[in-house]
Amino acid sequence: MKPLLKHSPDAARRPGARIGALVTRALLAPLMWLGRCRLSAVRRVTRPLAWPMRLAMRRRVAVVRRNLELCFPELGAHDRAQIEHAHFLHLAEAVGEISYAWNHRGPVDESVGTVQGLEHYAAARADGGVLLLTAHVTCLELAARILGGHVRGHGLYRPLRNPVLEALQQRGRSSYADGMFMRDDLRGIVRHLRSGGVLWYAPDQDLGPDRCEFAPFFGIETATARAIIDLARLGRARVVPMYPLKDPLSGRIAVCLEPAFDDFPSADPVADLARYNAFLERWVRAHPAQYWWLHRRFKTRPEGQPDRYHS
Repeated sequence: MKPLLKHSPDAARRPGARIGALVTRALLAPLMWLGRCRLSAVRRVTRPLAWPMRLAMRRRVAVVRRNLELCFPELGAHDRAQIEHAHFLHLAEAVGEISYAWNHRGPVDESVGTVQGLEHYAAARADGGVLLLTAHVTCLELAARILGGHVRGHGLYRPLRNPVLEALQQRGRSSYADGMFMRDDLRGIVRHLRSGGVLWYAPDQDLGPDRCEFAPFFGIETATARAIIDLARLGRARVVPMYPLKDPLSGRIAVCLEPAFDDFPSADPVADLARYNAFLERWVRAHPAQYWWLHRRFKTRPEGQPDRYHS
């Protein structure tokens, strides 16, 4: 897979940049080595990071807490605190799972995870391109590695600022993805889908009023990416919902594929976006600790409504 980003040679030769890159590589070396170990051992090593992460990410802890208050007002403070605690354990394990996904050598066997509903993918694939619509879940990267053993495709992403991390991510993902599109490369993405390609897309982020429409999510009017509709329409692609889930006891990942959305997109864009949000909400309600609550999901508000994250 060809790298998507080209970094300035002059910038790379600067002493500060060289030192920063060396430090980053030195810090990442143990984690890269760890990713070649058994997954159970990897998780045991990174799970204790949950508490330091909470201390280092105080602002994000507040975001997680606020998101849980907004989405689960029916729960008491104690129950929400338990979800929050479990969420950071999943985040800590995700550090090791990402390293495993990027560095594990050889195929990933069924003791790590399986794909359910491949028949839904096959039915949609028979009609042309497929948009695998998923969400930010703590085990998403490992789920992509598992899915890549059955379904080859491209991903949609935003490049990392650190060039060393970016190179590591690109190299790691090349073992289970045919390539990665930057999210603004609409022409390339549409061409890929129209040619019968597969694209993995997690659009559950607030991209602002210019790129979103409001649709209900947990009973809240939520800025939802219009690209879901645009990519399906312009790419003439079937939309197959996909949700990854980790069994809290065994640690095995189930990548769950559902039947493709019928009549999508329709004449009602808000209804289409609400359909995606309803799919997502159903899974998140059932397994709340594994959703990526770090995002300020409700940042953009309809005109006249107050900020959800500042009193």
